[in-house]
Amino acid sequence: MEKVKVMLLSVLLSLIAFSCKDDDLGDLVPPEVVFNYTPATPVEGQEVLFYADRAVGSGEVSTWNWNFGDAKGSTSNKRNPYFTYEAAGTYNVTLTVTNAAGATHQVSNQVVIAPKPKELVASIVWEFNNNTAVTAINEGSSSPVIGDDGTIYYLESRFGNNGKVVAVTDQGQTAQLKWAREVGHYIANAPSIGPDGNIYVNTWDNAKAIQKLNGQDGTVMWTGGGSGVLGASNTTPAIDSQGNIYHGSRFTAPNGGFFSFSPTGEKRWQIIGVGAFYTAPVLSPDEKTVYVLNTNEGKLWAVNTADGTSKWTESVGMGSGTHGSSLSMDADGTIYYTTNAHVVAITDNGTTGAVKWSATVTGAAQSGVVIGANGDLYTGSAAGLVALEPANGNVKWTYNLTTTESVPAVDKNGYIYIGSADGKLVVVSSEGLLAKEFPLGTGAVNSPTIANDGTVYVEALAGSNIKLYKIAVEESGPADSPWPMKGRNVKNTAQTK
Repeated sequence: MEKVKVMLLSVLLSLIAFSCKDDDLGDLVPPEVVFNYTPATPVEGQEVLFYADRAVGSGEVSTWNWNFGDAKGSTSNKRNPYFTYEAAGTYNVTLTVTNAAGATHQVSNQVVIAPKPKELVASIVWEFNNNTAVTAINEGSSSPVIGDDGTIYYLESRFGNNGKVVAVTDQGQTAQLKWAREVGHYIANAPSIGPDGNIYVNTWDNAKAIQKLNGQDGTVMWTGGGSGVLGASNTTPAIDSQGNIYHGSRFTAPNGGFFSFSPTGEKRWQIIGVGAFYTAPVLSPDEKTVYVLNTNEGKLWAVNTADGTSKWTESVGMGSGTHGSSLSMDADGTIYYTTNAHVVAITDNGTTGAVKWSATVTGAAQSGVVIGANGDLYTGSAAGLVALEPANGNVKWTYNLTTTESVPAVDKNGYIYIGSADGKLVVVSSEGLLAKEFPLGTGAVNSPTIANDGTVYVEALAGSNIKLYKIAVEESGPADSPWPMKGRNVKNTAQTK
């Protein structure tokens, strides 16, 4: 009898298989699906795309029914619907699928909708023109610096010509020239302010490679050059709390290298004949170590500030040549640098360093990494403004624009400011959405600086002149983060404390 039952069941299944189409067979397998959504961190009022796929081994799906979990009970029967949440909050989204045979499967995920960022209320207050004719904006991600008395210092320079350091007094609705000083050669970087309030600037000139200017009247207090010290490009001087200066040269051999000077201009130590250092250094919190990128090697050096000896047994990095990177440091001591192909995170393990991660980001070399209050990293690149996750370097989003040698700056409301190559200061939210554009000139806009009251100062090429702009931003200020802008602070010192 059992044999008969088995034979009858076998015949029945054969008849079903013979009489059914392939799709009908799929209906006999229960459906199973998974879903996700983009953007990963949506905000209220932003359109969200939900997309679903059949799981491995799932049968065919005939209907897709979404419940978005809002107060209205909003639904959709599309496979990949768009939906906009009107309010911030956490929503339980449920997708129910059914096959032709009536079998169902249900899956739920929580979706966190963030509130809209604080509205950006900002406007251009003034522009200042010192009427120095140039053919292009100075290179090296130049950014204004701000003294304790509120004086703003910025640079005017063009390739192969005499550069100027310009001091401007902000008088509220207007600006007034305080002084302007020629430095005898081309400048391709940004200035720094020492603890004594005086200005440091690197030039291309071997005889006057680094200069200290009086912050009050611009007189040259001393120059560091000759005796094996060579000119600099794309490297802003780092200055420790004692006023010691750290300077990299643009030459390789025999005398190119990395140097330190005392506040009074004496050479403290030098590392020469090892490659060019087209980078702005960064100091450790205890100021015992200065980190700098050897651009011939494409690797990071860790140098003892006291005597110029190497802290690590060997340099560390991706090994690809680059120049113009502005180094930065996170709260946990991670050092970031950029190349034409990567953003690189380096860990200092004491006597050795190690690559923590590297992310493929084309054309980031002449920008630099800054850090938002939420820990996200931002850099300029060939594709535009890029946001990365600090844990692994994964790209969160990219805001498309053309930028050249602009290091972004982040304010306390999460807005990121970056200069474009076509005359705009572009402001993007922490979710990668455009907040505002300020048309400033006809060419490149350099790296912005955010004052403590939220005011943004930035240089832009306008015709044949470099202009300094003041942009007032309500209820703002630098992000409360380890590194919110180029050089970390408004003095561009690269100090981390």
